[in-house]
Amino acid sequence: MKIKIGGIVDQQNLTMYGITSLKDRPGSAAEVLTLLAKENINIEYITEGGCKNDSATMIFCVDSEAAPKVDEIIKKNVEEHSQKIRKCEYVCILGVYGPHFREKPAIAAYFCQALGEVGVNILGLSSSISTISAIIDIREHDKALKALMNVFELP
Repeated sequence: MKIKIGGIVDQQNLTMYGITSLKDRPGSAAEVLTLLAKENINIEYITEGGCKNDSATMIFCVDSEAAPKVDEIIKKNVEEHSQKIRKCEYVCILGVYGPHFREKPAIAAYFCQALGEVGVNILGLSSSISTISAIIDIREHDKALKALMNVFELP
C-alpha cells in the first residue's frame, strides 16, 4: 500500500555548503545568512544544529549559478570563523510534502528507508510539519525519485 502525499519537491542545479565549527551563539546563523541576503542570494535549503564544544554546523543550498559569489563571500567573511567549510556541487533536493504529516506517523522513516534501500546517500535532511526533504547527489536523482514513487502516492 502506498502512502498518500500532496506532492514531490524536486529542485535541481544546486550547490551545498556545510559550515562546521561555527560559533554556537545567538546570531551566528544570522551573520552568515545576512551576508548572503545582502548579495540577493536565495537560500533553497537550510538546516543548523549545535554540536559539542560550543560549535554549530550549518548546511545550506543555493542555485549553482550563485555559487561563485557564495565562494567569494565565504572566503572574505566566514572562513576565519570556521574550522571547515565543505562544498558539494551537483546536488539536488528531493522531498515529499503533506498535507499534515503530524497526522501520518512514520513518513520520515518511509522516506529515508526508500532512499536507503536503493543505495542513495542522504547528504542533508530537513523536515517541517508538512515536508521532508533530502539533499542528494544529482547522479542519484532518477533512482531516488523512482524509489520515492514506489512508496508514495500522488493525488
